[in-house]
Amino acid sequence: MAYYQHAPEYGAYIFMMLSYFIFSWAIIILGAYINRGVLIKNPKFEDIPHGKKVFLKKWAPWLIIGLMLWSFSTFKLTDYYLSTYSFEFTGTHFTASSLLEDMRGNERYRFDVEGIQKLGMPHYGLLKGYKLQDSVREGLIVKRINQVVILQGYPFLPVAKLYIYDMEGKNVKSLRTAYIFFPQSPGGKLSSIFNFPFEMFFWGSGGVGA
Repeated sequence: MAYYQHAPEYGAYIFMMLSYFIFSWAIIILGAYINRGVLIKNPKFEDIPHGKKVFLKKWAPWLIIGLMLWSFSTFKLTDYYLSTYSFEFTGTHFTASSLLEDMRGNERYRFDVEGIQKLGMPHYGLLKGYKLQDSVREGLIVKRINQVVILQGYPFLPVAKLYIYDMEGKNVKSLRTAYIFFPQSPGGKLSSIFNFPFEMFFWGSGGVGA
């Protein structure tokens, strides 16, 4: 099973999928294409600025918007999957101190904050904490996940870093890290990292997609 009450709305999920795989880099390429003319000097318009510096100045807004969307969609897609398989999770924060404060104040699940700090954690970025807790039967085999995870998003990069704390009872015992980056499918990559099927329930169609 999964915590489908934590799953995103169908439309939000599809938009982030399109942003991650298509919209983000399409914005960057479209901006370069639209402004390509300033790279070449036009004899008919001698007074119009041209060259690489002019091109970069005009292209920069397109590049920034595209990279910001790419970065956010990578973080958000990974967040959707982790949230769906989390018994509990925090809000999104920009500093470790505010994330830890959120963890300490969680009444439904007491995160092992001291253990997390001892093993190490990210300091800045888009940060969110999760308590993964689920099991699934595959034939005679029962697969389980039981980890605390901190997700870190990188500004202007389609990359998400996972700080994975393996649990022993209510305490974290070890730390490992992993990355998700374009063109990897966040759901597929998470399934590989945890050896557990991460799937997304589509509310509208009633189907399941990785």
